[in-house]
Amino acid sequence: MKLYLIPLCIFLLVACAPKQQVVHTSPSASTELIEPVIAEKPKPAEPRFQMSNIMGLGKSTVESILGNPSLKRVEKQAEVWLYDNQFCNAHVYFYEDDNSDMQVEYVETSEEKNLMGLDGQRADFCISTFLQD
Repeated sequence: MKLYLIPLCIFLLVACAPKQQVVHTSPSASTELIEPVIAEKPKPAEPRFQMSNIMGLGKSTVESILGNPSLKRVEKQAEVWLYDNQFCNAHVYFYEDDNSDMQVEYVETSEEKNLMGLDGQRADFCISTFLQD
C-alpha cells in the first residue's frame, strides 16, 4: 500500500502546481535586420626586400642576407640553394659568370603556403621571409 502512496502524492503535487501561460508575441515593427559589414582585407605593407635585389650577387653575400639554405644542390653548370619555411619555398640558382664566380642568375619561388592573395608580390614577400635580422 505504501508503494501506491508515493506516486499518488507526486500526482497530486503536479496537479496542484500553478499553470504557466505561454504568451505569443509578434516582433515589433521597429526591429530591423542589420546587415553585417564585411571589412575589406587590408593590403599588406610593401615587402622589406625585393627579388631583384639579390640578382647578380655572390654566394657569400646571399648567405649573409638570407642565411643558411635548407639544402645546397650542385648541378652540371649551376648550384641551387633551397630556402624553406612555413610561408614558402625559394630556389636560388647560381651560375658562373665570365670570371668563374658564382652569381645569382635566377630565383624561383613555389608553393606560397601562407602568401596567397598578394598578387604580383608573392615572390618578393617570400624572399623577405628569409631575411636575416
